[in-house]
Amino acid sequence: MKLSLAQPAFAAAAYLSYGAAALAVENLTDLTHNDPFFYTSDQNIKADNNVKVLLGIGRPNRTHSQIPHLPVYMGYMNTNSTYRFVNIAEQVFTMIGEGKHGLWRVQENGNVRLYRRRNAEGIQPGSDLYAEEAVKKIGNEYGYYLEDESWSGYKYPDEKLSESGNLNYIDVPITHPIFKGKYANHEPIDLSNWYCTMSGNDFPYAKKAMDFAFSQDAANQIGPLGKRAGLDVKENYLNVLRLDHFPDAKSWVNVGQEGKDTSFVEWKAIDTSKTHVEYYLVERTFFNKPYLFLTAVYDNLNNADHQYVRPDGAYYASLTDTGKLKTEVTMAPRFNLLGGSEGEAIGLPIYGVHHPNRAVFGGGGACPLKGGDWGRYPDTAGGAGWPTQYEEVTPLCDAVLLDIKFYTNLDGRSWNDPNKYLANAGFGTETVTYKMQPGEYGVFTDDYHTSKGIKNPDSQQVPEKLELTYPAVSEPVGYNEPPAGNVMLGMIPSEQSTCRPVLAKN
Repeated sequence: MKLSLAQPAFAAAAYLSYGAAALAVENLTDLTHNDPFFYTSDQNIKADNNVKVLLGIGRPNRTHSQIPHLPVYMGYMNTNSTYRFVNIAEQVFTMIGEGKHGLWRVQENGNVRLYRRRNAEGIQPGSDLYAEEAVKKIGNEYGYYLEDESWSGYKYPDEKLSESGNLNYIDVPITHPIFKGKYANHEPIDLSNWYCTMSGNDFPYAKKAMDFAFSQDAANQIGPLGKRAGLDVKENYLNVLRLDHFPDAKSWVNVGQEGKDTSFVEWKAIDTSKTHVEYYLVERTFFNKPYLFLTAVYDNLNNADHQYVRPDGAYYASLTDTGKLKTEVTMAPRFNLLGGSEGEAIGLPIYGVHHPNRAVFGGGGACPLKGGDWGRYPDTAGGAGWPTQYEEVTPLCDAVLLDIKFYTNLDGRSWNDPNKYLANAGFGTETVTYKMQPGEYGVFTDDYHTSKGIKNPDSQQVPEKLELTYPAVSEPVGYNEPPAGNVMLGMIPSEQSTCRPVLAKN
């Protein structure tokens, strides 16, 4: 294998040390070769080059108009041999995957599940979780994400007690003292969200891109619907990135074929001017390992079908003005459709329309048909998601399909801003001096014009220096450095990859 001089030294070392297979993995986990400015890697401004006045000596890091270069990242993820690609350029994040990907409905119940740390004593069943000593013990001995314990940090629903008889996990509302009041004024969590799995655990081939994206100003900025779905509860959602659809991408709801039974399916486009929606790419732990999920939060302008709070438990007791809350689940919520009509969502008893043969994984293939902890699915006691979700808010598997074609501005600033990207940004002044070769420019010399005495009205004498004054000065688009982290190999995309773990029958 030949290695060009442009390839980083570590790539050559990896190849010589580990062979082609190791190099392939290294390249896939970081497609930029650990250089998000790779696009200038072949440039080197010499001291005798006049361009040094504009770009400096060495590898350039800015444009001729003094605007800093921005990093570029590329990554991908998959489930079921279906791939989604994320790219970052000019602080614009794009995510392109497949059209009409199936979603499941879930709803947060206002709680956080905390797991007992390895070797911790734990709390006895029946303890007062609000007692001062218990609150201290919870803080020291339990956590929502036990990063150093990998898969073993998760405990199945049937593993509630440790060998010593203490609690392996506890559920506390977001108003519990352990959270020190940070959710004291939180809106009632009364909206469901519809989600789908985008990656395997640790998303190794998208991690560099996602670590960068989650470090930018637009990350963890949750809209009003997202807050009502609980997406800002950091203990449940580690990172959140709000996305916008490209103009031709849509949400679709299965309303069935008129006059036929539910095995005859038909998805129609949702009118998001009447059924409002917010889309997010979220990082959340699943079996105590981080995954990426897409989620959509819907709410109708003309009814409360997507709203619900269970009128029971510590979270409900912590809410004020509960009389305004909807306390009955709408089992088949309506959506407003393009064209003016409404349609009730019809869920399917199958796992998903893109999953025709789950039996090859040793089990599964059916919709769980209830909310709650995934647990030991395909055991029929398994739920559709996480232990922090209502059982009675059923998943309605693939009632909603989503086009995976999204973007967002990572700096949080729209390109509609008339001052963003103006050429004076790099200078930081309203007035910019331009230097050029002077002379009279634009004189017509074509016989057609000279024979008729026609002169160019735009012709003028251009001076050696000329100043332009812009209406305002906007800072150049910048970025935040992501944290230094190791790329974990996690679940390697292959023909064996699947959407969430499958536990084969014993």
